[in-house]
Amino acid sequence: MVLAQERGYFAEQGVEVELSLVGGTIMSDFREGRYDGLAMTIGNAITTAPEQPIRIVMALDDSMGADAVVASPEIEAIAALQGQSVGATLGGFGELFLEQMLESVGLSREDVTFVESDPSEVPEELGDRLIQAGHTWEPHVSRAVEQGNRILFTSAETPGLITDVVFFNEAVISDRPDDVRAFVQACFQAIETWQEDISGGTDLIAEALDLEVDDISLDGIRLLTLADNQQRFDPRDESSLYQNAQLYTDFFLRTDAIMAPVDLDQLMDDSFLDLT
Repeated sequence: MVLAQERGYFAEQGVEVELSLVGGTIMSDFREGRYDGLAMTIGNAITTAPEQPIRIVMALDDSMGADAVVASPEIEAIAALQGQSVGATLGGFGELFLEQMLESVGLSREDVTFVESDPSEVPEELGDRLIQAGHTWEPHVSRAVEQGNRILFTSAETPGLITDVVFFNEAVISDRPDDVRAFVQACFQAIETWQEDISGGTDLIAEALDLEVDDISLDGIRLLTLADNQQRFDPRDESSLYQNAQLYTDFFLRTDAIMAPVDLDQLMDDSFLDLT
């Protein structure tokens, strides 16, 4: 989105966009109408939908290895976690990611002890033996490995589970569909040009956000093109938004984060992927 702004793609498509980088108040601000749409994880969309009518209009990227479960050196396989303490940010995608890892070897959440853990603190918590494994992401994965820990499982094994999507308030889609379509098209332009020139796009983003170039990385991240999106909006695809949204819906129902199932057909809106 920063590339689309900086390279003039939004203006080229005829839509005026104001980007805001916000922290902890983002959801309350969205509910109060301060933003037309958000770019967040698919899990955030699932917890937002019961409170506010929204539509997912595109997927931006997937974590394809950038997220990982790292473990103490003595834990040589996922099965060895039975009876151990495993850390994650509980109630969100990190916890679901751990469940998917355990399920891959026939274990359940009852076979381990889940511990509330900030991903940035996982390397230290492993060193202090507070946990035997934990979910984290770069650069903390590399820090953990440098300290002698090992990678047990990565998001490359859960395609589509950790996906960033764009969703808009349903009223915005009804009232301003042309603006939404222009926004989506400009984002796809930016994704394609970033893929064609990774260093050039990264340099521009770093300058716009006042970051160091090394602070920005696509390692383990897959940017999703228009063709990728058309696949992700196909319910039959194994990595589809539908199938992964159902995993989140089931998870959030079990953890009482939502009280009723989300209508996924209502949530997903692929009408803006037809850019002809």
